[in-house]
Amino acid sequence: MSDQKTLLESLPQPIGFVLGGGGSLGAQQVGMLQALGDLGIHADLVVGTSIGSVNGAVVAADPIGAASRLSHLWLDLDPASVMGKGMFRRIVRLLRGANSIYDTPEVAGVVAEQVGDIDIADLSLPYGAIVVDVREGVPTRLSSGRLATAIEASTAIPGVFPMVRRNQQLLCDGGLITNVAVMDALEMGAQSLVVLDCMFASHRLEVPTRLMDTALWTVTTQLRQQVLRDLPLAGEKVPVLYLPGSRPIDANPLDFRHTTTLMRDAYEHSRAFLATVSVNGPGVYQARPHEEFTPSQSDRTPTPSTA
Repeated sequence: MSDQKTLLESLPQPIGFVLGGGGSLGAQQVGMLQALGDLGIHADLVVGTSIGSVNGAVVAADPIGAASRLSHLWLDLDPASVMGKGMFRRIVRLLRGANSIYDTPEVAGVVAEQVGDIDIADLSLPYGAIVVDVREGVPTRLSSGRLATAIEASTAIPGVFPMVRRNQQLLCDGGLITNVAVMDALEMGAQSLVVLDCMFASHRLEVPTRLMDTALWTVTTQLRQQVLRDLPLAGEKVPVLYLPGSRPIDANPLDFRHTTTLMRDAYEHSRAFLATVSVNGPGVYQARPHEEFTPSQSDRTPTPSTA
């Protein structure tokens, strides 16, 4: 009988799943979860930012069945189901001096349909949603209180959705500062991390040629800096599996036309990566940065490099 450990056995428990933000690109996390589930790797605690707080809430509610539930949820998502309908209504809001284009995002209601209108304490696993305290300008983690409020706050993109009031705090999207909250997962007690980032951080950025591309490049570059800073710090303490996700596609975070492709590619790439990676203590385990992933390119030892 072989003494070689399985990947699951190589990951010290509790295992923390870290789900990053990225709007419609969060569909990749469904494929990643499916690949992890194939190997019996499930979360013991969950922390999510923005769309990652949405997917993460379903994981925390149903660690075993989350991938299946989320696949059905994502295939039904479109801009209207996330942001609401009515161009005239949005114009009136702006004319009346509103500080956001849309009302409160509908996505919290979508999650409530899956898990109920519950408190975070009612979830099956410890859960944290990353938000930004608007007055202090610092990130904070919501690990108690009403789940829908936490999700609304974590997905409240400034200028797009209204900021969310919670007790004496005014909160907005945590991705502004902490898009991939690996350090928060460590604070919650994780002894190993599985990172489900959906912003293509391990690939080279395309040179922007259009105004919208430039805006997206600016946001992506800012989000990447937090990952570059925190991922190696976490890897000094615990094993960190950084899943490769889908190949980059020409889609922005509000474009829901590529859900099926994103889920499929993320599943295939993550499955290939997980089949070849070997975990031996703390370190960041990932496909080589800036390369299209194939099984032969998987790092089999800890690396100091980040996504």
